[in-house]
Parts: sequence; structure tokens; C-alpha cells
Amino acid sequence: MAVFHAPDDALPTFRTLFQQGVGISIQIGTSLEDLLCCQWKIDRDYVMNRISTLFLDSKPVDDLPAAIVHDGATLALSGAMPGLIGATMRRGGVLASFRNGITYCGTSGDDEGGHGRITLKLFNLLIDELGPQFLARGIWVPRARLAELFPKHPDIVNVTDNEIKVYMGARSSAPTSDSLQPHHAFDT
Repeated sequence: MAVFHAPDDALPTFRTLFQQGVGISIQIGTSLEDLLCCQWKIDRDYVMNRISTLFLDSKPVDDLPAAIVHDGATLALSGAMPGLIGATMRRGGVLASFRNGITYCGTSGDDEGGHGRITLKLFNLLIDELGPQFLARGIWVPRARLAELFPKHPDIVNVTDNEIKVYMGARSSAPTSDSLQPHHAFDT
């Protein structure tokens, strides 16, 4: 497994990658609520009040306990988005009924428990608030995408693996906690 340790000040470099999607290893076959609050240990108040728009496999999610995360899923998380589209896509919003035909409904044959990987996309304020914690725990990025961001870095150029596990920070700052604690002024 190839590993790249990005410098502490590299978060702005990863903004586009987070919007395009990065690989995250998870326990699959659990609810979206379990993934966010138990596996990633994101505070429930933060999930309910700050992550207002969630898409699982391109479908907006209103019912976090009913949405089951499977291997290979794509999960997009966003704070509040402006305008009519933002109001319509917002979880539990007054205009959510306008999107009944595309809203996530549980599927049969969902994965049972086990290890898997999903694609995580973060948008707007969530990149700054949650991105550093995902980078501290490690994200999977295709080598070609990393080579575009760090074209001369030997840890990327000299690797033959198609994917590289990326951590943000010095090599000595390997992740020590499974908890994701958002960095923002919202904390009380």
C-alpha cells in the first residue's frame, strides 16, 4: 500500500478532490446515521443541524436510519445550499415533497456487514470543517489525481500503485483517534 503524507497546510489543495470524491474505508451494511454518528463519531447535533443535504448514490436522503450504506456507494454531504434548489434538496425541508420521485428509499439486497469502501464528496463549509479529520484518518486517491496536485513529489511519482492512501500532516502524526470532530465556530 502506497502512502502519501501531505503537509499540514495542504487542505486548500484537496478542496477539488473532496468535491470530486475520495475513497473512504468503512463498515458497510449499516445505516447512514450509524456511519456518521457511530463509525465517524460526528456529533449528532452537528449531523442534524450542519449537514443539511445528503445524497446517497445521487439520491437525496431524508431518513438517515433507513438509508443503508453499501460497498461502492457514493455519499455527498453539504451544508445549506442557497436558492430554490437548495431548499428543495435540504433534508426534511418544506419543499422536499417536490423531489419525491428521486428521494432515496431503502433497497433490497443491501450489503451485510463487513469492510468496504465508499466515495465521499464534501461541499462548501464541510470541506473545511470535516476535511482535515478525514485526511487525518486517511483517504484513498487515484495516483494520477495526486500527481496533478503534487507533480514532482517522489512519494507519488515513484509509486506504481493506482491508488494512494493520503494522510495530512507529518509522518509522526499518524491518526490516533477514530473520532471526527469538526473544526468550526458552531461548536458550543
